[in-house]
Amino acid sequence: MARMRSLILACLIAVLLAPMAFAQAIAPKTEAAPRSFTEVCADKSEERGRLRYCDDYFTAALGTSADPVLYLRDRITVLRSQHEAKATESYGSFLTAIYITAFLSIATIVLVLSERKISGISRWAIGTASAALLVMVGAWAAGWLGTYRAEHAAQVELGLLRDQIEVETSQRIASGDKVTMAEVNKWTERLNAIGERFAQSYSSTGAFPRFRRFTNE
Repeated sequence: MARMRSLILACLIAVLLAPMAFAQAIAPKTEAAPRSFTEVCADKSEERGRLRYCDDYFTAALGTSADPVLYLRDRITVLRSQHEAKATESYGSFLTAIYITAFLSIATIVLVLSERKISGISRWAIGTASAALLVMVGAWAAGWLGTYRAEHAAQVELGLLRDQIEVETSQRIASGDKVTMAEVNKWTERLNAIGERFAQSYSSTGAFPRFRRFTNE
């Protein structure tokens, strides 16, 4: 008798729980909301002293489709760092050329206005040689200034492109979408355009060819 009652009770419980199990089975599964990059990249933001995207944020949200985003970000970061270093170097060379130009100008004025002859050479010969050297150094100074401008412009453009990639990708993640090939192609085309503009600007910066900039990439 007790066994019969237990069997009946078990059947009643099963009947009562069946609708709940069925409702849970047909209920749509809600996906977890994507984590904000301020949470995922907290360590990097704290280390850099400002908000900064990290690779883990894109990898966790996009999976394998994050590969082109990560590649472009890494490539842009490396190129931007190289342009920044070269811009600093070119600006230092430009200042050095300016100092040499100023020294030669003062020395030329002093020698030309002086009534003395140095080692049997007339002051006009000294003035002419100094003027020629002054022109050459001035050409180098103009070239270094143009190089600095080309490098700095490329650096700024690459930084803006990296910001665009990160912002547009984060918007995709927030809306639950994936990065499309159209967007990747758009970013790649803009990167190519920046490279072409830099090549044109750099090639016209000086009268003397400089191959080192491209052989050390």
